[in-house]
Amino acid sequence: MTRFVPNFSTQQLPPPWVSLGARNWVFAIKVPQKCLQDFLDTHFNCPAPDYAPYFYEAYDYPYGLLRVTKHDNFSSDYGGAAGMRTLRKIDVDWSYPVTRWQVSPENIRFNPQVVWVEPMSFDNNSYSMFSSREIWGTESEMARIAADEETDPPRMHIDVAVQGVKYFRPKSISHLIGVLHIEMNPEVESELEKELSKHPGLASFVGVLFSSVRLSGQADFNHNSEVNTLKQFRDVFNMRVAVYRAIIASRTDHTEVADMKFYDGSKVELDFMWSQTMAEALHDYFGFPKTPPMQSEEGHPGGADQIDSKEIDWNLPRLGKEVVLAASFTSNIRYDILDTLHTYGS
Repeated sequence: MTRFVPNFSTQQLPPPWVSLGARNWVFAIKVPQKCLQDFLDTHFNCPAPDYAPYFYEAYDYPYGLLRVTKHDNFSSDYGGAAGMRTLRKIDVDWSYPVTRWQVSPENIRFNPQVVWVEPMSFDNNSYSMFSSREIWGTESEMARIAADEETDPPRMHIDVAVQGVKYFRPKSISHLIGVLHIEMNPEVESELEKELSKHPGLASFVGVLFSSVRLSGQADFNHNSEVNTLKQFRDVFNMRVAVYRAIIASRTDHTEVADMKFYDGSKVELDFMWSQTMAEALHDYFGFPKTPPMQSEEGHPGGADQIDSKEIDWNLPRLGKEVVLAASFTSNIRYDILDTLHTYGS
């Protein structure tokens, strides 16, 4: 990649990034396998105008991870000056592992590798949101995110809201609308082996997940922590065409993983809020219908007394999604750029 020229009044956050003592919650969700492969076909496997020398293939087990990470000590380590430009933030993303094949000029696939893709991401800090979009090409969107973890009694409550509209109409006004609600109560803690036995293929999926992190005491080896993103910029004269399009490889390394707990996913309350702003993403990534069911409930679960209802509009159809497994842990995270794998049209 060419050298980035700063042209903003505020300093950006050049990689690598370091997050110390980050609090992580992950929710494994079952989705149609077609949703997983369709994203790969439309973003990585299609010509634009040439084909990349890679082919991305989703696993047979139809699971992905909704990840929520609360960073209390997040900073840029650019130039080896850790701790500079330190901030606090919360991010939420939808991700899953895939097989990336190399493709020869004779169209023969070889050298399969496990990488992760992130079709959807939310961030409540503009510094990291804009930096990740410009450097990684992450599909990150600015959001209002609340992640409250209580210990007495134990309870986890997560809310996400973005600027949008319920319906696209001439008089619709953009405002903060609810997107996601997650709630975990104290009785949901469980044993990993017990939860894996409930769902076919879940053990294999969790195996890939564990291969991407380094638990305390483990040796430092090559983990499957590579993330591939599609970085693109629109052509100002033709908004349906990208004037620049490339596949970027980065790493997200979790180390010093501690306090890992597992939960009965069926007892975790996870709801997406339907709006025309989010309808396409909810359909493409999770398999929801493009229009909400006629009898779907509306509003924030548990009532508006739990959230800031004066600023966020929760009067939207609620679409529940089953969680097959949930986990929480604390870790140090390092985010870094690896390479530009392919620039289309070059």
